Amino acid sequence: MKFKTNAKCEGCSSTILAGMNSKFPNAQWSLDLNSADKVLECHGLPEDAEHAAQVEAAIAETGFKGAWIRPEGR
Repeated sequence: MKFKTNAKCEGCSSTILAGMNSKFPNAQWSLDLNSADKVLECHGLPEDAEHAAQVEAAIAETGFKGAWIRPEGR
């Protein structure tokens, strides 16, 4: 699952990743600050609207914005 974020720096990335690891400890997270959309990527959660909404809410709890990048054809 991938999410567009408004992260800008390593500090932002650290905050978001710490929040995601706290809320979803069984998932693997990475955040690509070099991509134009500052993409947060998750492995280990089902890729569906319900889980995407939970992740978006968790991102908001860290003080940042995140929007699910829906896979093609969904």
